[in-house]
Amino acid sequence: MGLVDLPPMLFDLRQVFTDNSGMPSDVFIPSLGNAMPSSVPPPTLETSTQPVNGYQLLVAMLLMPLASALAVASWTLYALLAKQSLYVLIPLSSGMLLAWPAWYIARRGDTCRLMQWLLLGLALALGGFGVASRPWEFLLVGAGLGLGGAVITTGIAHAKGWMPDRWVLLLVALCLAISAGVGFSLRMTPLVVQAYGWRAAPLSLLIPLFMIMLLLWLFVESPE
Repeated sequence: MGLVDLPPMLFDLRQVFTDNSGMPSDVFIPSLGNAMPSSVPPPTLETSTQPVNGYQLLVAMLLMPLASALAVASWTLYALLAKQSLYVLIPLSSGMLLAWPAWYIARRGDTCRLMQWLLLGLALALGGFGVASRPWEFLLVGAGLGLGGAVITTGIAHAKGWMPDRWVLLLVALCLAISAGVGFSLRMTPLVVQAYGWRAAPLSLLIPLFMIMLLLWLFVESPE
């Protein structure tokens, strides 16, 4: 029996097996237009939450408090060597004034680069402290040491970027940094003054300060 002798079909498959152009076809080839929908949902583009970088968190919790401790040590040193008690308020006042713009810039910029520039300014103020001899020079040095307030707020902004919503840990680190800075200066200043004179005391803080600047440049990254 040939294909011609077969009885006619009860329904016409040409209306079913058609391609996207509307032309009938003897062979059904699935295409994008007539493919059956899949039960698997299409992939969606979702941003995955990256885990906190433990290395950067550790570095931030070590170097930033050390930089803050040096800032507090410079204030304590200035208070110990000040000729008048009124001079003590100068770095504190300028530090409070410089803290707010530093916080604003740190929240919107590169905290590591800002910290390096602030430490460089603090180093220049300490160097000027070692060579100052006139009252107006000591006043200018005290205002320059107010950069320590900007150093502290920048360190807080940097650490907060790596560990948000951990204010208790930040406050503990800040209190430890303040205590370490005051204790270091109280311990070191009499020894240096007795051995080398008072002008060598502010210059002695430049060594750990430049070490922290180098470590910040080599190992620390700003939070995104």
